[in-house]
Amino acid sequence: MSSDIVIRVEGLYKQYGLPLMPMLRSAAARLRGRPAVEPRWSLRDINFEVKSGETLGIIGYNGAGKSTLLKVLARVTPPTRGSVEVRGRVFPMIELNAGMNMELTGRENVLLLGILMGMSRAEIRAKLPEIEAFCELGRWFDESVWKYSSGMLARLGFSVALNVDADILLVDEVLAVGDITFQRKSLDRMERMQQSGKTVLFVSHSIRQVERLCDRVLLLNEGRQVAIGKANEIVSQYYETANTRILEHYAANGEKHTIVQEKLQNAVIDILNVHLLDGGENPKNHFHTGDMVIIEVEYEAHQPVECPIIGFGINTVDALYISGFANKGFESEMSLHGRGRFRCTIPRLPLLNGIYQLDVKIKHTNDSILGGGRGLAVFSVTVPGEVRLAVDYGLVMIEAEWGK
Repeated sequence: MSSDIVIRVEGLYKQYGLPLMPMLRSAAARLRGRPAVEPRWSLRDINFEVKSGETLGIIGYNGAGKSTLLKVLARVTPPTRGSVEVRGRVFPMIELNAGMNMELTGRENVLLLGILMGMSRAEIRAKLPEIEAFCELGRWFDESVWKYSSGMLARLGFSVALNVDADILLVDEVLAVGDITFQRKSLDRMERMQQSGKTVLFVSHSIRQVERLCDRVLLLNEGRQVAIGKANEIVSQYYETANTRILEHYAANGEKHTIVQEKLQNAVIDILNVHLLDGGENPKNHFHTGDMVIIEVEYEAHQPVECPIIGFGINTVDALYISGFANKGFESEMSLHGRGRFRCTIPRLPLLNGIYQLDVKIKHTNDSILGGGRGLAVFSVTVPGEVRLAVDYGLVMIEAEWGK
C-alpha cells in the first residue's frame, strides 16, 4: 500500500455460515432435479481505497451490507474471499454496547474500552476528564451501564471514540440515537477530527449528515458496490434510485393516488391534477437550477371561493421542508368556482441537486383549510456545469450581488 492509503479492499466477498451448508443444499437440489441453490453473499466483489485523512460515507438500503463491511474492516468477522488491508489504530463504533461490560460503571467502561484500544492506563486516565465532560452523563457516569438508555450508551461509546487517539474511526448509525444537542456536538467534533487528519468511515441513513461530513460516498445495494465517488454525485444517484423504487412500489400496489398523492379528504376544493411545465410550457419532471418552472393546478370547487390564499410547499423525498410561498397580497385577484385551473411561475428555480415533492394548500382568509394535499408532484433537479463551479453544496442557490 502506498504511504497515503490506509484502507484497501480488493475483491471482497463475505458469506455468513459454514461453507458446507450451501454446498449440501445445492447437492440436494440437483438430486431433486431442481436448479442449484445460489449462495447468499452479504458482500460481493467490493473494491475501494481510503486515503489518510479522508471521510468515506457508506449508504444504501437496509440489507445492503453496510454494517457487514464495517465489521470486516474492524476485524470482527473475516472476509470469505478477497483482501482487506487496514493500517493504523482502529476504533469501531458499530454497536452501542460493543466492548462494554454491562455490569461495570460508565467510568470503568471507559477504562476498559481504552485498554481494548491498546492504550495504557495512564493514557486513558489522562483522557478521562475530557471524556466525562463530553458525554454529559452527570452522576450516571458512575452507575452501571445496564441502567443506561440507548441514547446514554451512544453518548458514552461515542465520547470515547472521539477522544481517544485512534487513526481510523468506524461509525455505524451511532448518532441516530443521540438527542439533537449531542448530535450537533458530535458532528462538530468529527469535523475537527477530519481537520486534524483522522480517517473516518461513516455509515448512516441520514443522508444530510453524510453530505455534510463526507468527501466521498460508497453506495451499496444487496451486497454489491453500485458506485463510489464525490458525495453530492452519489447522494443524487441514491435519491433518484430511492424515488424510482418508491413510485414503483406504490404503483405495483395500486397505492399511488392514496399515498404518493395524499389529498385532503372532504375538501371544499379538490385538487384534480398538478402539472409542472418549463418556460416553453412543456410538461417536465426534471429541471436544472435556474430554470423557469410553471406550476399548473387543476381543481374543482364545490362552492365558489373568493380571495383564496394558495400556498405551495417544497420538501425533499426524505421529508425535509425546504421552503413555502403563497399568493398573499394577490388573493383578491383570484376566485375559484366549478372546474378550472390556476398557475404560479417560479422565474428562476433556486433548488440544487435532489428529488423534491410539491405540496399544495388552499385556505380561506379566516385561515380555514379548503383543500390541498402533500406530494402532489415529484420532480428532480440537477445543477448545470456553469453553476456547479460556484455552488458545491447545500439545497438552494442564493443569488447575490457583489461589489467592492
